[in-house]
Amino acid sequence: MLTSVTKHSIKAKVKKQSNSRLVQKIVEHYIHKTKMSFSVLQKVWFDDLQGNKGVIRKLTDIDKKNERNFYIDSPITLSDGTEIVVCNQWEQENLSNFILHAGQLGFEIEEESAF
Repeated sequence: MLTSVTKHSIKAKVKKQSNSRLVQKIVEHYIHKTKMSFSVLQKVWFDDLQGNKGVIRKLTDIDKKNERNFYIDSPITLSDGTEIVVCNQWEQENLSNFILHAGQLGFEIEEESAF
């Protein structure tokens, strides 16, 4: 049985990303564009968008048990030097919520079918 894989892009800036890498790229782009502090970013990318793991965390707050749930190998450095990481646990429902929220922030995300 063949299944269709859906990819997303950010208005021609990010092409054919996996769901979790799409989230990472959107958050990274937003951070570089806005230069906000971690506390403000946590209000923009609030935990409920993802679920119980949250969207972003400070790298220093990630313990061994949760390393696999975040892109710890790709931290994003804020203007104050704080390193943050983005969650890599995204399913259809929480990804849909994230995409709707990103759209409200001005991101134009297009779905691209793999077939």
